[in-house]
Amino acid sequence: MSIIKKLHKMVPTSGKVLAFFIPLVLWGLWWAYSGMGYMFSTTEWPEISSPVRTEIVEVKAHPAFNNPDASDSSKEELENLKGRVLVLAIVSRLEAELADGWTPQYLFVNPKSHFDNAVNRKLGVLTATTLLQKFFSTTMAKYGSMDPENPWMQEARERDFTYGPRTWGFFERSSSSAYDDGVANVHKYADKLIGMKVDSKQKKDTRAIVNIKASEIYEMLTFILSKNFIDVPLGWLSAPGDSLTGSELDDRVYFAQGMTLVLRDVITVLKELYPEKITNVDKGGTQNLEEAMVAMNKICTFNPAVVLRGKEDSMFADHRGKMARYMFTVRERLLDVSETIRR
Repeated sequence: MSIIKKLHKMVPTSGKVLAFFIPLVLWGLWWAYSGMGYMFSTTEWPEISSPVRTEIVEVKAHPAFNNPDASDSSKEELENLKGRVLVLAIVSRLEAELADGWTPQYLFVNPKSHFDNAVNRKLGVLTATTLLQKFFSTTMAKYGSMDPENPWMQEARERDFTYGPRTWGFFERSSSSAYDDGVANVHKYADKLIGMKVDSKQKKDTRAIVNIKASEIYEMLTFILSKNFIDVPLGWLSAPGDSLTGSELDDRVYFAQGMTLVLRDVITVLKELYPEKITNVDKGGTQNLEEAMVAMNKICTFNPAVVLRGKEDSMFADHRGKMARYMFTVRERLLDVSETIRR
């Protein structure tokens, strides 16, 4: 058989091999490129969310801020603006995580699904956002227990933020789509607070109110310090370490960081926009709040190359224990702040 005929017979087989290997090589290159890019993405947050900081600056420039002689209408406008910033602070970090890509729902073929710090940080952000949005909707977005809940906030609470974090598919709503809808509903409420026109499917005119007094702030701090909020990451961090794998240690550290990223934004808004309600210099409120902020900043910038299990006289650091100490500091300092409000 001539060489030409042999080559001719090999072409179909070669084509099949190429058809199999070329997509595989392209996928490998994409995987490596995406993975390397994600490895160099932001993993430390020394400052609060940029949108929250911008909103705080704008509100503090309002003529009625720290002005006891302002008119009643101007004061009411200011209270609505402050309430708007607080509710947006609750969802701001989740917005950023969604824009970065909701890794918990990614399939295993996506490199981002294999970075535990990103996945569990996002789950921590989601947990804190869901809990605080529910509190705000049922306590601060109404005048009393008998007052109806805002429909947008209620829909976000009952329908959007309760969606499972790992749902993905063509024939049902994905997790990221559900959370995007929830954030959009919160923004509708926030915009309505300041009189902006909002496109709504509601047939009747939907009102948006905010009611934040010292008693509501005390209730919020009490909720944050309860077993339903801060004890969640503390429980994860305080579990017996010998029974945990290295991956589980990593998961718990970054889950706690995710919850703290949201909490820091919220506490900063309370500190900056409600100083007369949350701080009391004579009773140590200001000092305790500053110490809580220092501890939260340490959590939000905590990023060891490898989460180690060091214990007893080990030469290695105990990263989980270190994170737990920061969380305990936050809890105790905020507890002191809440006590100054109550007294």
